Amino acid sequence: MAAKTISFRGKEKGDFVYYVAKTLACNNFKVAIIDNSYSKDLFESVHQYADRDNYREKENMLYLRDVEVDDEFNEKFDYVIYYFGFNDEAIPCDLSFVMCDYTMVCIHQVAALGDEAVEGAYLIMRDKVSNKIPEKSVLIMLGMDVEHLLGYIPLSERDEAAYVNFNYNGRQRIKDLSPDMQYSVMTAVAMATDTDVATVKKYYAKAKRNKRI
Repeated sequence: MAAKTISFRGKEKGDFVYYVAKTLACNNFKVAIIDNSYSKDLFESVHQYADRDNYREKENMLYLRDVEVDDEFNEKFDYVIYYFGFNDEAIPCDLSFVMCDYTMVCIHQVAALGDEAVEGAYLIMRDKVSNKIPEKSVLIMLGMDVEHLLGYIPLSERDEAAYVNFNYNGRQRIKDLSPDMQYSVMTAVAMATDTDVATVKKYYAKAKRNKRI
């Protein structure tokens, strides 16, 4: 059976993608993460510039960058996660998320991805510091349905510290994240796995205990 494909577009900050993938991998799901973003911040964080290889294996996860994969590849995994960032590459996926902050430049960059990239996707707003721009206004600018707003993540010193630690260490304990970030990650995992809240909480609790990835 081919893997379920998931895409993350928008704000080039790969921490959220990593937390979702780690939660899945810590619960015995085989996960591949393909970093096709412009910044490559996710891949470079785990790769640590060791060599020029375009892949890195850690526990139950395989990280790749700038690659195209086929059905034969997908059959080896339970989940294949694409991290596109602001790359407008068009690959149809089973589940799509868009990450956006409240700055006009980020909103415009997401809007520039085009209808095909955001159609049917679920929006997660992050780094909220002001009520000047309400989430509904962003949805209108992006041409997205209000039902597809999953919520927002306030700017948090804990989350920023975790992101920097991930950049330098190649791994990050998800128990150190802000409650809002943890809730959003669990929401995305619930959608990816089609499971109930109680099961997802168990998944996340197990991932919290993992120090290796």
